[in-house]
Amino acid sequence: MNQGKSSNFHSGAWEKESEKLVYRKMFGAMDPFLLKSWNEFYKNLILKVRDLDLISKELILLCLLTYTKEANGRIHISRAKEAGVTEMQMTSAISLAGAFSAFNSYDFLSENWSKELRLTKVLESYLRGVEQSRGELDHKLCEIMGIACHASKRSFKGMQLHLKRAFSLKAKVSEVSEALSYLIMVSSVPTLTDAVLEWSEMADKGLCPPPFTDIDS
Repeated sequence: MNQGKSSNFHSGAWEKESEKLVYRKMFGAMDPFLLKSWNEFYKNLILKVRDLDLISKELILLCLLTYTKEANGRIHISRAKEAGVTEMQMTSAISLAGAFSAFNSYDFLSENWSKELRLTKVLESYLRGVEQSRGELDHKLCEIMGIACHASKRSFKGMQLHLKRAFSLKAKVSEVSEALSYLIMVSSVPTLTDAVLEWSEMADKGLCPPPFTDIDS
């Protein structure tokens, strides 16, 4: 995908800005070791470069934070700029959050008005909106954003759609897994659990690769 700056470059700003977050201050007052452990976990989750580089990470987070309407996510605007995200890329990521939200209408129509409407046309309209909002962002990255956003609201039909499209574009399991892991920060562990269960069920049906191999089976 994109080639972001190194995690060492990015980590300085993160350390400074993270001191302002009130829940971290609470952790520090409650148990300094807990705060230190949490900071290490967060840095490994968000800042460590794996298959997703820093630009891709921040674009996914900007889209996800906009989709979930997390006002405190503003901290990622400066982090994105430091990582090398351009204003155009940022605008596209934020616009995609709105495009993904339109799936709610398709979901409603498919459950209630499927006899009266040609749902394929409605779905095509949704996908056109996503494509227009994507701009110059990588197509595969866009589909991964869609997976994370729909998973954050347990919109499993939307998640299924974008999982299939992402893997058709040769997305790696590790890329999708990392994007979903951000739900720990933005949504909750139960939300992430449900997303992985949904992904696993799709894999059991042969619709996509599994999120992991069960070594006990």
